[in-house]
Amino acid sequence: MARKKKTAAPEAVEEIKEEATEAAEAVEEAVEETAGKAEEAVEETAAEKAEEAVNAAEEKAEKKDKKSEAKAKAAEAAETAKAKAAEASEAAKIKAAEASADAKETAEKIKKKWNEARDRTDEYDEEDIKENKYFSLLGYFGLLVLLPLIFAPHSKFAKFHANQALVLLVVRLTYVLFTSCIVAITALSSTGFAIFLGLIFALCFIVLFVIWVQGIANAADGKARELPFIGTWELLDLD
Repeated sequence: MARKKKTAAPEAVEEIKEEATEAAEAVEEAVEETAGKAEEAVEETAAEKAEEAVNAAEEKAEKKDKKSEAKAKAAEAAETAKAKAAEASEAAKIKAAEASADAKETAEKIKKKWNEARDRTDEYDEEDIKENKYFSLLGYFGLLVLLPLIFAPHSKFAKFHANQALVLLVVRLTYVLFTSCIVAITALSSTGFAIFLGLIFALCFIVLFVIWVQGIANAADGKARELPFIGTWELLDLD
């Protein structure tokens, strides 16, 4: 029995050693496996972070490219706008010069036409002029155009100015009616066109006003000078 026990004890020790060795090997394998997995996880994480960093860098580079492209397009657009503005300015200068030339030519024509008005004072008697020039003057104030015909029916000078005043009155009434109709028709038109018409009508009004003042001055000075533009028209028999 004692021998059997002595024999069994070394065997148990051997088994324990084997088990311990196996356990140590298992632990070592587990440690190696865990280390491998940890290393793989670290590598995967590092790869992901690297990929993210690369993507971020690419996005930044793309944004920079887009900004550069946008800046280039903006610069190109600015240059194009400057070129167009320069062209428009040059065209406006040319048109302004042409308009100025046309205006000067028109002014010269008006001045020439204005100076073509005949002075017929020598055709009338001086006594007739002195006696009836004030009646002639009153004829230029609207409906008072009839006064020279009523109070100086035999005066050729008064009749001359009565005719001039009557022609001017008809022209002024026609102007008022025409402008009123045009304004009513173009009330809903564009602002630019309305302003253009307003300027034309204002110019015509000024011309008619100056002609009216000229007629009054002629009568007050005792002159039988025809009114500009309309002085040759006859609505009354001057013979």
